[in-house]
Amino acid sequence: MKISAILWDYDGTLVNSVKKNIEVTKEVLKNFIPDLDNNLPKALTSVENYEEANYKYKNWRELYKFAYGLTDEQIDEAGKLWSPYQLKDATLPDMFDKMDYVVNNLSNIKHGICSQNCSKNIYNTLKHYNVEKCFHSIIGYEDISYTEQKPNPKAFLKCVEKLDISLDNSTLVYIGDHQEDTIFGKNAEESYKSQGYNTKVICIAANYSGNTPNDWFVKPDFTAYSTTDILDIINKVLHKK
Repeated sequence: MKISAILWDYDGTLVNSVKKNIEVTKEVLKNFIPDLDNNLPKALTSVENYEEANYKYKNWRELYKFAYGLTDEQIDEAGKLWSPYQLKDATLPDMFDKMDYVVNNLSNIKHGICSQNCSKNIYNTLKHYNVEKCFHSIIGYEDISYTEQKPNPKAFLKCVEKLDISLDNSTLVYIGDHQEDTIFGKNAEESYKSQGYNTKVICIAANYSGNTPNDWFVKPDFTAYSTTDILDIINKVLHKK
């Protein structure tokens, strides 16, 4: 079986950006909660609490609404602040162990990224780890309207369009750490089918970031318990008749 492209989530999949995202979130929230330091939401009190909240909610908008208490109007404003604050914070997240090895070993396949992080911030990180040339399309949250964020497949479709590949009878892979990533990939497959394309989207859950795919009501096709498991899974798919 031929794989036409591999699409990735960013946070929790390619990089461990939790610590940076906590600090950036705090700075964003101070625009709406001036005394934030004295009233810190539970989700921002530790890495563990942040990850628990992140996996609990469908997307960043729900996280900001239910974990941080912002109104819909404030969430819209917070979204506009995310990129500037991400770029202002020079902290580089750690790429997961051996991820550069994995990406380079799959460089014969076109790669893209669909993320709710800032696309420029993503590119800067990839460049730091010398893997930016492996990725031919990066779609950040600012490239998609607020109403079309994951699990809406708009970002997926836009990312694949930029990769300029044939869709009919093609197999695409999407790798993410959140249940919504699996739903996102499956929604993209349904969208392609509704357009008349015979396109298959295989979803891989990145368990190495600490999620629990066994608890998801929408199951991934495969689970990677380590970054190098991704290579084994891709090879299994490639050799499947």
